[in-house]
Amino acid sequence: MPSRPPEPDLDQLRVAFNRARYAANLTFDQLAELSGVSRQTLINLSQGRHYGDLKTWLKLSAAFGVTVDELVGAVWSRPDDSTASTERDRA
Repeated sequence: MPSRPPEPDLDQLRVAFNRARYAANLTFDQLAELSGVSRQTLINLSQGRHYGDLKTWLKLSAAFGVTVDELVGAVWSRPDDSTASTERDRA
């Protein structure tokens, strides 16, 4: 039987969004104009009040010039990451 995929850490969407916006050196107004996503939605994403939908993340990834996976891939906990191995080592 196939194993279940890990649960996404949706709180990391806020972190990923903010990192990408700061790396691109864009204001909310500039990113809204570039992506077609409203300024208020961008502010809500940056503060973790809203997770957004697929269409929003597709628009943002295009605006940042990265793939969706590159933009939001951090939401997936990976069994081989250092946190997971540290947790296993303590058990």
